[in-house]
Amino acid sequence: MKKVIIVDDDADMLDLMSEILKPNYDVRTACDGAAGLEVIRKERPDLVVLDLLMPRMHGFEVCKKMREDDSLKGTKVLISSSKSYVHDIKTAQSAGADAYIVKPFDLAAFVKQVDEMLGGAKPKLALTFWGTRGSIPAPGPATQRYGGNTPCTTMRLGSDLIIIDAGTGLRELGNALMKEFQQNPLKAHLFIGHTHWDHIQGFPFFTPAYLPQNKLQIYGVHGTTQSFEEVLKGQMNPTYFPVAMREMAARMDCVELSGPLRLGEIKVTYHYLNHPGITVGFRFETRDWTVCYVSDHEPYGKLNNMGGYSAKEDEAIARFVHGADLLISEAQYTDEEYKYKKTWGHSTFSDVIGLAVKAEVKKLALFHHDPLHTDEMMDRYVAECKDWVSRNGHSIDVFGAQEGMTLNL
Repeated sequence: MKKVIIVDDDADMLDLMSEILKPNYDVRTACDGAAGLEVIRKERPDLVVLDLLMPRMHGFEVCKKMREDDSLKGTKVLISSSKSYVHDIKTAQSAGADAYIVKPFDLAAFVKQVDEMLGGAKPKLALTFWGTRGSIPAPGPATQRYGGNTPCTTMRLGSDLIIIDAGTGLRELGNALMKEFQQNPLKAHLFIGHTHWDHIQGFPFFTPAYLPQNKLQIYGVHGTTQSFEEVLKGQMNPTYFPVAMREMAARMDCVELSGPLRLGEIKVTYHYLNHPGITVGFRFETRDWTVCYVSDHEPYGKLNNMGGYSAKEDEAIARFVHGADLLISEAQYTDEEYKYKKTWGHSTFSDVIGLAVKAEVKKLALFHHDPLHTDEMMDRYVAECKDWVSRNGHSIDVFGAQEGMTLNL
């Protein structure tokens, strides 16, 4: 990874710039000019993001001293300052700065500027599980490792933030985003596979949705009898919740999906699943990776007995997730449990393993854990799935999704 050093005496700004670049770069920081110059000389980074008005040594002097050091000739300098005067911009250029960006800046523009200066770095996908439990929250000492919050997953690619599902894990995500962004504007894309309570009950508690500087695009499909927006608003009816959705201050748009969608370099498609009501799974793909998300789903052949039509529908699901670098799939029941819970709209561990093998996926995250499954039980089920995959000669990396787990693709 290319090395970036950020020098800024504003602790909040230092944290924000650092966090937004960390997925793609090796980031170091310093909180004043003299300390920054010392770190720069020691680390010899590829890029320095430099504030101007700092204690002990201002940015103009730091930049000039860098340009006098032959060992730093290849280091690029991006000035990040609230000073927008033409005189100061020209002075920075004369001191040796390669580029200048004025605070406050759009985060996407900042990341783009850094990427361009460092030769168009390929951003890495950071995927985090904030809620992994199905049906109802299951907090307590027996579920601490795999988690008790209901579904919520994030994908971050550079400055792009995608949220999948709004279960109770969304509240924890909101708290983390508030700490990260503070008063800086946040833009996020929220995809909801279906509007059963365990997939939307965190939405009213998502703190960033109450701040006017934030923007939230919410995607779903038309409900059985109401629009997607009407269904989402329903749980915030005064009978159930004291704040109406219209009273949330963030700029929010509810988008009903009718076909493929593109968010920057990410293509998003969806496929209907077999679950009571209207439910969809998502496929997120770029030229470099594909992530598929399937929750909740009961195989057609299991529910209706295998026949020509059921086989056709199950084949379509396998094609939809085929070749994924990561398949996140609900695996709620054991085969024994399914005997008593057929028609409840969920898969077994063996169903999901079979789908992953058929679809030739690389990694499989077992997800949407049954509220009765403790950490000890989950350890056993995951081990049994891994063992089956190994014994049958497959190379799929199988693991149980755990709350707080982050993957990089």
